Amino acid sequence: MSRQPPEQQAPPVQRLRVRYAKRGRLRFTSHRDFSRAFERAVFRAQVPMAYSSGFNPHPRISYAGAAPTGSASEAEYLEIALAQVVDAATIHALLDESLPDGLDVLEVVDAADLEKGGLADRLVASRWLIDTGADETLARSAVADFLVAESVT
Repeated sequence: MSRQPPEQQAPPVQRLRVRYAKRGRLRFTSHRDFSRAFERAVFRAQVPMAYSSGFNPHPRISYAGAAPTGSASEAEYLEIALAQVVDAATIHALLDESLPDGLDVLEVVDAADLEKGGLADRLVASRWLIDTGADETLARSAVADFLVAESVT
């Protein structure tokens, strides 16, 4: 019995960039759990996804990076490849309805006119805000003392 070659999928006809937020309790969601939740959301929303070729085709979703588990975020990015051209606003509404509270779609834009290359290659910096709960005046004083110290023990 000969093994059949894997089915070749048609190339995607549209790419969309999605900016989303991880908030509240869902900030404790791992990247792997988020990616499964997102795949289920595109399936539930009946988004016409393009699929990879091979013996185990999966939706073509590219993530910019994995947000650390436990951190909230207001600007995570991913790109989806579609088998049909669809209005970005329609995809925004469909995904927002299909994702659980705390995983919120903030923006969906057509990625065809954007720079070429991988999504992660286009990111040049991240901006973090760490809330320590400390009094700001005391924290500034402690940092100033630390910076002028000759040695730290």
